[in-house]
Amino acid sequence: MTQIEFARQFSHADVLLSQGRYKQAEDILDRLVATGFEDNDLFRMLAVAKMGLKKYDQAEELCRMVISRNPNEAFAFYILANLRSHDRNFGEALGNLSEAIRIDPSNTNFHAFHANILLHTKDFEKALSAADRSLSLDAENTDGLNARASALIGLNRGDEAFETISKSLASDPNNSDTHANMGWGLLHQGMSDKALVHFRSALKEEPMNEFARSGMMEAMKAKFPVYRYFLVVMLWLGKLKGANQWGVIIGSYILFRILFTLAESVSWLQPFLYPIIGLMVLFFISTWIFSPLMNLYLLSNNYGRLMLNDQQKSSARWVGISLLASVFGFLIYFFIYQNDGILSASFFLFVLMIPLGSMNNPQLNKNRTRLNWAAISIAVIVIVDSVIAIAHNTFMSSYYLFPLITLVAYQWYANYLLIRE
Repeated sequence: MTQIEFARQFSHADVLLSQGRYKQAEDILDRLVATGFEDNDLFRMLAVAKMGLKKYDQAEELCRMVISRNPNEAFAFYILANLRSHDRNFGEALGNLSEAIRIDPSNTNFHAFHANILLHTKDFEKALSAADRSLSLDAENTDGLNARASALIGLNRGDEAFETISKSLASDPNNSDTHANMGWGLLHQGMSDKALVHFRSALKEEPMNEFARSGMMEAMKAKFPVYRYFLVVMLWLGKLKGANQWGVIIGSYILFRILFTLAESVSWLQPFLYPIIGLMVLFFISTWIFSPLMNLYLLSNNYGRLMLNDQQKSSARWVGISLLASVFGFLIYFFIYQNDGILSASFFLFVLMIPLGSMNNPQLNKNRTRLNWAAISIAVIVIVDSVIAIAHNTFMSSYYLFPLITLVAYQWYANYLLIRE
């Protein structure tokens, strides 16, 4: 292959990458590598194509090879940071990105991505500083503007955030990420109807935008007033760092135990405390099953169904089966056959919605697999306990504590995995 032909195909692959046509670009770049060309630009572009095709191990291998040839290849470190960010290993991602910035401190995209990683770790002040550094190099950098707006939302500086997003939209009115960012900002303000408009615009420009798709789902569910307030609380909780989230969870549990003990000890306080305790229990349960129940509603809606991914559809279906079985059991108990074991089974089938509804929540496949197996194990334990309870016509079988303990343990374990991500 002549140098001219190499340059032509190399240029064609570059255009394909800019269009997100990774498979076609990979085919061309693989052919160029097979002809014996060993150009670092070629390997970097091939790494981008592999990453776009989710061939992460091959992309990392190419980056490592480029760095071994030239330790000052900033873009290779930038790709490694992207790969580690995908694995949600944000510590290593920041390390690789810091090296890329050290080598090429004037690259505005590096600083914008630095801000985005810091957003994942809830370091909003540092994310804002990184976004500002990006914008000091290019005041109209869309990624930098979006990262700055997200950081300001995290810092509860909504007016400044919307001002930044408006500037980004003025610079690039058809940018999908910017519309999605505006939508999430409006959701944080409880304005779901306005958020829907921007999520629609985002998906019109980029139908596969996951950030916009998930926002669209939440905005659709927020049409229900109760869910709207629930979402505001969840978004507030989501802004907290892991340690602070644990503080809220443990603090709420301690408060619950204090109120329950106080109610048992002081009888005249019971009429005041039991309603509070009941609301707390209802809220705790809702944090686990409210979203999948709303997904079940979306699953019954032709348009809403398109918003759900395969994992969300699966969880919604299992939640629906568990809920239907629970209601069916309660109806049998109250109207047909009053076996206390049926009442026990109905109760546990209702609570089983917690693991079934949250088992697909993690971003990482390995964590989803862990929670899926945990949910299956709990379901088996619940079924065994229910059979024993029905056979003995008792609400509390000899194995009653087993499903109860595993359900409580599941919630702590799931919280652990989700907060770590």
